[in-house]
Amino acid sequence: MSAFTQLQDIMAAALEIQADTIRENSTMEDIEEWDSLGHVHIMVALEQAFDLYMDVEDFAELDSVPAILQYLASENVA
Repeated sequence: MSAFTQLQDIMAAALEIQADTIRENSTMEDIEEWDSLGHVHIMVALEQAFDLYMDVEDFAELDSVPAILQYLASENVA
């Protein structure tokens, strides 16, 4: 499973949407359910899925699929 596919599944579950709604270049502005509360759900889901601890300061920077994928790669988890 690719990192994107894995992220897509995690985000879809966190936002309670269809996985194919999430694209490799999606941002918060592209997905209605990805509001501030949805963002927290995604961050918590990522922490649980990858056994990570993310600083709250990191949350604001992770506002797109590419940014999240880059972060996960930097943490060597995806």
